[in-house]
Amino acid sequence: MSRAKKIARRSFLIGSAAVTGGVAFGAYRILRPHDNPLARGLVEGEATFNPWVRITADTITLITPHADVGQGAVHMQALLLAEEMDLEPGQFETSFGDPAPAYYNTVLTAEGAPFRTTDRSMLANASRSALGAIGKVMGLQGTGGSTSVPDSFDKLRQAGAMARETLKLAAAQVHGHDVSALRTEAGAVVLPDGARVPYQQLAEAAATLEPVRNVALRPPAQWRLVGRDTLRSDIVAKSTGTQTYGIDLRLEGMVHAAVRLSPMRGPVLRADTVLAERMSGVRSVLRITDGFAVLGDNTWSAMQGALAIDVAWGPAPFHAEQQAHWAELSASITPDKLDAEWRADGDVDAVVDGGTRAEYRAPYVAHQPLEPLNAIVMVREEAVEVWAAHQLPRFVQKLVAEVTGHAPDDVIFHNQYAGGSFGHRLEFENILCAAEIANQTRGIPIKLTYSREQDFARDFPRHIGLARARGAVSGGQVKSLSLDIAAPSVIASQMARIGLPAPGPDSQLPAGAWNAPYAIENFRVRTYRASNLAPVSSWRAVGASSCGFFLEGFLDELIHEAGADPMTERLRL
Repeated sequence: MSRAKKIARRSFLIGSAAVTGGVAFGAYRILRPHDNPLARGLVEGEATFNPWVRITADTITLITPHADVGQGAVHMQALLLAEEMDLEPGQFETSFGDPAPAYYNTVLTAEGAPFRTTDRSMLANASRSALGAIGKVMGLQGTGGSTSVPDSFDKLRQAGAMARETLKLAAAQVHGHDVSALRTEAGAVVLPDGARVPYQQLAEAAATLEPVRNVALRPPAQWRLVGRDTLRSDIVAKSTGTQTYGIDLRLEGMVHAAVRLSPMRGPVLRADTVLAERMSGVRSVLRITDGFAVLGDNTWSAMQGALAIDVAWGPAPFHAEQQAHWAELSASITPDKLDAEWRADGDVDAVVDGGTRAEYRAPYVAHQPLEPLNAIVMVREEAVEVWAAHQLPRFVQKLVAEVTGHAPDDVIFHNQYAGGSFGHRLEFENILCAAEIANQTRGIPIKLTYSREQDFARDFPRHIGLARARGAVSGGQVKSLSLDIAAPSVIASQMARIGLPAPGPDSQLPAGAWNAPYAIENFRVRTYRASNLAPVSSWRAVGASSCGFFLEGFLDELIHEAGADPMTERLRL
């Protein structure tokens, strides 16, 4: 089978619109802009020009919808908006905003196309376009995969430029000048005589105008903020311990909760909660999915009550011992378990026989961000409110609604700064447990905090992986390299918990290996999907964190065998 056919076969399943998104959704749905969520809450005298800018008579608010898990996403987004709006740091507030389709990530789904980033062929670009269309139609608001800057870079500068030019138009009409005679500077429109009109004073007039569109962006030579040294907006608070994270929140009438869940994800066989219920500070013990919740006067009382529950757990739905997981991976490198052949340059089998062989293993890795998992949920008859840090806010609404019986639009989500993630805030269990508890205690804000032990025991870790490598060197050069990687599917595991299908090969499994920039004459990378293993999730760099170790470790071995300098040989490759 030709390489083109192999690519076509695996590309087809990532979306029925592999050639054009319009086939699947209709061109109108793809081209139509999403509604501006800021327009719903405006009162007279307030203006919004797009989903990222709101101006009142007192305040300029920039919406920064990408979750901030310590990577500086809020500052980055605000900086891009401020660059084109001619705002200075300190002249605006930021907000995560309400979850909305308008904040869909323009590049997140396209990253899943099974093509190297350097592949700009018609098929590769068509697949990326189709996946991008899926993301837009779904309104897939998400932070992850190092996509926040690529997603934001153009569209937020365009949003800032649109706001700037509309404010200039408002000033021109209010003060009787031609718009071409006006300029902006430091949060104000500057009139021909040098008088400055702050943006806030123009909000009422700007609210009556149709936003100015198709504004040319400023060239890099005119940038004031982007690419310059700036003090991150959160650096003082984080350096002085005054930054508020989800775990710091307190609501009036709030009750604390802790959970006791099966560490092996098995069923409850028997349980005795009497001792826990009698403990000082414990208010009640509730049954929830996979275990129990304890309500207490404070976090410590709730956690101690959870530990006091005498419970016997059923067997895990996966191998109980680590050695069996390695055996499962080892047995998965067979033709019937082949997930995809991602790269097949040259003729590996003709060269590699008799060469160097090696096996590498990468274990499960827990996320362990500094801030343990937590969430506050209050369920009322008419709506649900959630306070937590999360990277997929619209899925939070969907899944919480399924727990409480509300419509997703009736789930009000208040995103928070997160004290780290590594992908941990892509999972939902803490929020769903809090929603289950709050649904049984309607009208009371429930604050669930995981103990560090519970956080580890119920983590969805980075996937386990095993790689078998074969290679050959000749004349002091690496001539052939074959890498067979066995692992559970990260994407299938995650999507199952969200309730979405995950067709086609898992592009995370070979990441960092198949798309390596090395020009090895005979180079093959294949992945094999293992089953019966623990549920897994994204981790920082996901597949690349394992595959980089597999590939680079074996390359070092081959280069050492060839008697060459590792850095020199890598540069040559």
